[in-house]
Amino acid sequence: MDDMTAFRLTYDGPALANHEMDPRELAPALLAMADLLEASARVLYGDDAKVRVSVKGSFKTGSFNIDFVASFHWLQSVRDIFAGQNATAMANAMAILSALGVVGKGTISLLKWLRNRTPDRTEMIEPGPDGKPRVRIFVGDEHYDVEKGALDLLRDIGVRKALDKTLAPLDKPGIDTFALGHGTAVNVTVHEDERRYFVAPGNAEERLLIDDQRTMVFSIVSLAFKNDNKWRLSDGSSTISATISDEQFLHGVNTNVESFAKGDSLVCTVRVRQWQTANGPRTEYEVVRVNDHLHAARQIELPWISFAE
Repeated sequence: MDDMTAFRLTYDGPALANHEMDPRELAPALLAMADLLEASARVLYGDDAKVRVSVKGSFKTGSFNIDFVASFHWLQSVRDIFAGQNATAMANAMAILSALGVVGKGTISLLKWLRNRTPDRTEMIEPGPDGKPRVRIFVGDEHYDVEKGALDLLRDIGVRKALDKTLAPLDKPGIDTFALGHGTAVNVTVHEDERRYFVAPGNAEERLLIDDQRTMVFSIVSLAFKNDNKWRLSDGSSTISATISDEQFLHGVNTNVESFAKGDSLVCTVRVRQWQTANGPRTEYEVVRVNDHLHAARQIELPWISFAE
């Protein structure tokens, strides 16, 4: 493996004057770095791409430095028949480090420039000297040019969470600098006062796709009398959990005006909302009004029979 796939992670600050770091703080950060590279490989090359990360040699003195080696490979069950496999793997590993910003301008530099600002727009621009696609990101009158892979990593919640955890030691008193680079050269630094720019989004990645109301008929699977009033309802093919927000209906339930028996159905106006999340669609149901309570039939219905007098 070419030495150019080696890189150094550094933490610095008064608390590290003796070149020591609490392993309970270090271990999660090292694991997060491995997760960061693996998540980046997935974004750039697909689910079958993996990055193996290993610590190279011993820890260095001066601040607290850790040397890593990143190696790229594809998961495959048969022998790769293409020539140049090792060269391609090395190039891909370097591309991941470049997109992140371990070398060159990447996601970390972009987050520092954004400072928690939301881009107004992005546009494709001429590729760089290396032929990689590049984008120009606009915030007001300012713009920042970066390779497209860096923007792809910035938008991925898995990458953002792993980067957040890698920078977590900056939250500890006495650790005020994080740096990445190759060998003794430092390419990008994050200082304590910049830490807030790297906090991973929580639910911000959720996007509301559908918000509408419809009429539905449900049978009652189970009732709830807690504050959230979430009932289990069935439409005959699937069971859902729904919040009941019809106050008049709930008052009837709580005062025993409404009573239920097996086979009863509710004709409801239901608000259905669906979000797109990092883990796929999420759906919520809210019964905003119970239009009718259909009691189960207790007698066999027959047509009327008229008798001659």
